[in-house]
Formats: sequence, C-alpha cells, structure tokens
Amino acid sequence: MDHPVTIVQIARESGVSISTVSRVMNGTAPVAQATRDRVNEVIARYHYTPNDLARSLINRRTMTLGIMMPDISNPYFAAMFQEFERAAGEAGYSVLLCNTSFRAAGANELTRRETDYFQMLLSKNVDGVLIAGGQADLEKVSAPYRTALRRLAVSVPTVVLGSPIEGVDCLFVQRERGQGVFAAVRYLASLGHRRIAFAGGEPGVGITSARLRAYREALGTLGLCQDQALIRLTDYYTPDGCRATRELLAGDAPFTALLAMNDNVALGAYRALADAGLRVPQDVSVISCDQFYAADYMVPRLTSVDQHNEQFGRFIVQALLDAIGGVKKETRLTVQPELIIRESCAAPAPAARW
Repeated sequence: MDHPVTIVQIARESGVSISTVSRVMNGTAPVAQATRDRVNEVIARYHYTPNDLARSLINRRTMTLGIMMPDISNPYFAAMFQEFERAAGEAGYSVLLCNTSFRAAGANELTRRETDYFQMLLSKNVDGVLIAGGQADLEKVSAPYRTALRRLAVSVPTVVLGSPIEGVDCLFVQRERGQGVFAAVRYLASLGHRRIAFAGGEPGVGITSARLRAYREALGTLGLCQDQALIRLTDYYTPDGCRATRELLAGDAPFTALLAMNDNVALGAYRALADAGLRVPQDVSVISCDQFYAADYMVPRLTSVDQHNEQFGRFIVQALLDAIGGVKKETRLTVQPELIIRESCAAPAPAARW
C-alpha cells in the first residue's frame, strides 16, 4: 500500500468490526481465538501500529505519566525513577520527568519551580502525576505549594510519596522507614558498640526525621548511649557525609560506630575517617541506612540496609494506575528492609581511639 493502513482497513480485511480489532489490540474484552488469530495475521502483514494521537482523542488518555523528583543525580531517586519508568512502560505508558533541583534549605525559592511544573504537566494532558520528594517530603509545606498541589489533584489523579498534607485530596503513599534503621543499630550493638554516631540527612525532611527517630528509639530500647553530640545532620550527598564525620571527629563525644543516612553519606564518611588516619572497620565501623548500587565496590564493602526501592517503584506506579482507573485508597508498602552484612563493621577495638 502507498498510504498508511488504518484500523478500518484492518477490520475490513479481517471480516470483523472495528471494535473487535480494538478489543484484540487492547485486550479489553474476550475475543474468540480464531478471530483473534485472523486479526493478528492482518496486523502483522501490514506492520500496523495504532496512531497514539487518534487513540488519545477517542479514549481521552495520552498514555503519559508525569513524574516529579528533586534530584535525578541522587542515586536514590535515579534508581527509583528507573523502576517507575520500567513499570509504566510495561503498562503501556510513557513518562515525562520533571527534575526540580529541590533542596530543603532553599524551599521557599524553589516552590515556584515545582508549581510551574504542575502547570506544565497539566498543559501536557498527562493521565496522572507521581511526586517523589521535594517540598512534599518536608514536615512543613508552604501555603503556595499546598494550594498548587490541591489544584493539581483536583485536575488529574496524583500520588505523593510521603505523609498526608492537610487539605489536599490525593493519594499519599507512606513506606516503613524505621525497621531497617533499628536492624542496623541492633547489629552494631551485637558487635559490642555502645556509642553510635548518626551522620547525614537534612533537618525538616520527613525521611531524615523518621530515620533519626528510629535511631533514637533503637538506642533507648537497646540501652545504648544517647548523646545529642553524636548527631550531625548535613545533607544526603558524599561531601555532606565527609563534613558531618569531620565535625563528629572534631567534637568531644567519642564513638566507635557511625550510622550514615545513605551510601552517599557513608562514602564521604570513609574519606573523612581516612584523612584522620582511622581505618574502617578496625577503628570505626560504618553502616548505611539506605543501600544504593556501589556498596559492594567500596573498600571495605559497605554494610547497608536494602530498602528494596525497586519493589517500591513498581508498587507506587501501580497505585497511580489504580487511581487513574478510579480506585484510590490509602496504602502502605509492606516489604521489609533487609540488612546486608558486608565488611565495614567489626567489634570495637579494645583501646579504640574514638
């Protein structure tokens, strides 16, 4: 043929109705196997694929999801986005990524950037929006952000990773963020550590507060030393882990183990400890609350908590697809974090320097 084949031609040559061809292609209703085979043979002969624009005009869907993240360079969000994209693709959806470059320290200045993205996604007629991190993860969101999120949720199905925001009617998905931290502290205690420092994470951010709360509860439950001087909140990146560890080493509170907010922070801690002439784990044990992809390649290999972000990514996309389909219910991922024991922890030295 010299012109593009249409669904009308596919139906005519198959001897069926247009709706039957649509059911075969979309799998929306049962079709007799003989009819299905006949339609698929004609489709294969002409290498027919449906026109996405025409289909969107018919079913009023663009088969596109908007995904907002604060920093795609962060391995935590990069790995999660890969799972979002993979799960969306398996469901037949494309994704639009909005990288907001959000930092809690500059929340007021960056609110407009996030809300501008809200408007852009609406102008693209996305079928749903998934928000991971950014101002939605702050313990106190600004009034302009709350208003903009409320308007977004009224216009399109929206799923937010984090705690519910008062006055906003969208689906909030919370995940367990304490048990993995407790397992890490308990493991260090089993090795004989009593003074365990906490490094990394930004103040005022939900995930930092949740893990810090779990750390303190674990210390109390296990009868370990609780000392505010052993806590240094900075941020989530390698330089922040280095800075937090240097500040801890410069302080007056000794410690034999360090609990890092994530693997990025742990890598920075490694550098600071080495600069101070300290060895991991002979002088200081290091453990991470959140495993990324490099733990097996650090020297020594880093003991870390696997939060199973890949399963969470698939779970959250399914929650959004359910919301698009009209099913919206509060839900929580039940997959348990897993402590992966490697080489970075050992019993404290008898005459530990710290």
